[in-house]
Amino acid sequence: MSRYPSSDVDLAFVVPNTVSAFDIHRAVRQGAGALAVSVDLFDIYRGKGVSDDSRSLAFRIRLQAPDRTLTDEEVAAARQKSIDAVAKLGAQLRA
Repeated sequence: MSRYPSSDVDLAFVVPNTVSAFDIHRAVRQGAGALAVSVDLFDIYRGKGVSDDSRSLAFRIRLQAPDRTLTDEEVAAARQKSIDAVAKLGAQLRA
């Protein structure tokens, strides 16, 4: 475990029912890269505001470096790369 602080990023995606939560989880982790020490699915939502052929999946990404405190730019880059990776599977960032 690193003695440097971690940063948590929460992202929710609207995901077609044909795409598995496992595939989204894997894309989030790959997008975040080596700084991701954990990626956890913490919410699944179906209902108002989400079409019948989709659901919302929310993930918490914990980012941490073993040798330094992460910069805001590093956290933002990992966040964006995760969003981009998930978008390739047909999911969209939930507003």
